[in-house]
Parts: sequence; structure tokens; C-alpha cells
Amino acid sequence: MLKNKVGIKCLKAIALVIVLALVACSFFGCGKEEVKPENRDFKVTAYIRGDYIKSEDDLCSEDFDIITDVIVFECASFDSNGEVIYEKDKLESVLGIIRNVVGDRDINITLNLLGPSAQGEFESWEKQMKAQSDEHNKAFKSGVLEDNIISVLDEFDFQGVHFDYEYPLSNKAWRCYNKFLVSLDEKLGDYTLGVSGVEWNMNYSSESAKAIDSLELMMYDYVDENGKHATFEDITKRLEETDFGKVALWKVNVGLPFYSRPTDLDAFWYSYNSCFENIDKDGWYHCPEIDKDFWFNTPKVIAQKTEYAIENGYGGVMVWHYNCDLPSTEEGSLFRAIGDTVVKK
Repeated sequence: MLKNKVGIKCLKAIALVIVLALVACSFFGCGKEEVKPENRDFKVTAYIRGDYIKSEDDLCSEDFDIITDVIVFECASFDSNGEVIYEKDKLESVLGIIRNVVGDRDINITLNLLGPSAQGEFESWEKQMKAQSDEHNKAFKSGVLEDNIISVLDEFDFQGVHFDYEYPLSNKAWRCYNKFLVSLDEKLGDYTLGVSGVEWNMNYSSESAKAIDSLELMMYDYVDENGKHATFEDITKRLEETDFGKVALWKVNVGLPFYSRPTDLDAFWYSYNSCFENIDKDGWYHCPEIDKDFWFNTPKVIAQKTEYAIENGYGGVMVWHYNCDLPSTEEGSLFRAIGDTVVKK
């Protein structure tokens, strides 16, 4: 009789452990790993800056045989009250130009929304980012931002929305951001939800990681010991050391810079197409006006990174930004290097 009681107690204890484990998995998101949809092809995503698009001459039609996704940038934002702000004429003009050039190609066009900036002067970057997060938190908690976003997506017939909220540094900021992403996703229906981030600051919850459809990983603004900007060796090393946590790798698009920073990372951003004729075979460009050196990702480097992303199971590559390249019809085009690599793979 005593043995039976002990056995029953053991069974009860085991059952309790199983129940607690199931509850923990439900709470912390320990469910099945997200499976990549069968129709999910390798993405080539390009940010197109609205300030650069004045006519169809600012775009190259052949580029969109390579590009699969477009993020329209510099055309809309939101404030701390949760209101979406945009110039209707500008947004209509930019979208009209892009759609005319894209034609009947199946390109996913999403609207990027920048959030409110920090107000005032700050002793450090970290304090500025905290103040910025405080403004974002107000918007995320407003209760109206979700519906305002959907209203704009409906009005302009976008396929989705994208957020460039790069530096929610505190746990509080991340909790608020994650909760908002889940809330928005519940209302978006067929609209897609994209986010941008850096590999050293990813604290997406299991729920928000499932809610997002793509993560644009900004793998640039790094220089190595020689001052080279975002080299293949440096970036792949960083990627291999990154814990993507709850975000499925097939949702991650590896960022490719179509621009360069000087070797000292001073506040200069030179586009590839503006320097192309003076970039040497090793990727270096010297600017005599400011006496600074720049190292660019050449077509060879861009091809290497694209191949790496394909072979290692990433969802795609992302370009910052479209307006920095030569037309893909030209030999030195970076988009051309991406397209050739994708075709080979």
C-alpha cells in the first residue's frame, strides 16, 4: 500500500512537471520552429528614397528584374500621438513613378515609417536614444497608431508597412515595441510587417518574432583595422557570432551598403555611383576635397555577400540604398552583381 502511494505521488509530481513545462513553453514561446513557406523565394530588397525620385529617369526598369521588394523611404512618419504624417502629393508622385517603371512585375512595395525623434540636447547618445524611445513608447501606447497605419496602407494600396526603429536600448522600450508589433500584426490581415535592426541589439519576443515578416539587418557602418567599410570577412564574422534568438533566419535579409564611409567613420556618406569612375581595382577612393579615403563594396564583394546569404539560409539581401547604384544594364552595377549571383545559385 505504501509503495502504491509513493507511486501515485511520483506520477502526480511528473504530471505537475509536464503541465508546468507546457505552460512555460506557451508563455515563453517554446513552440514549433517557424517553417519557411514553400513560395518564399530569395529576396532582393531595396530602399528607395523619395527625395531622390523626381521622374522615371531616376529609376532603371531592368533593376526590377532583380529587385523583389521595395521599401519606400522618406515619404511618411508617425508622431508621439500615433498620427501618421505624410505629404499626399509627394507620396502619390513617388509611388506613381515607381509603379510605372515596375509595370506588371510582381514587386512587393511597402511603406517605411520613421518614428518621432528625441527633443532637446543630450550629454550622450544613450540618453538621446532613451528620450527617443520615450517618444516612440507614447505612440505605441496611443491606441490609434495601428488603425492610422492601416488607413494609409489602404489609401495608397501598399502591400505592407516597415519600421526603421533601430535603437530601443532598454528592456522597457523593447517590451513596448514588441507589444505594439504584435498588436499591429493582429490588425494587418494580408499586409506584411517589416522591421530594421542591428545584429547587436535584437530583443524581439517570441510573439513579435512570429508577427514580423522580414528583418532588414543593417550590416554596415563598420570599418576594420585597415579602415575598410563592411568587408566580406568582417560582416560574415559578425553574422556567425550573432544570436538571432527567436527570429527565423529565413526572415532575415542581410544589409548591403551601396555607399561608403571614410576610414575614420567621419560623418560623410559617399554613394558608389558618384565615385565609380575613380574607385581603384581594390575598392579604394581618395577624396582630395576632404583628404579622406573611402573603401567601397565592389561588385565582387557584393556577389560574395549575396552568395553567403543564399548558402547560409538567409531570407535575402537588403540594399541601402537604391539611388546609390549605376543602372543594372552597366557592367559595374552592384545590382547586376546581385542578380548574376542569384541566377547562378
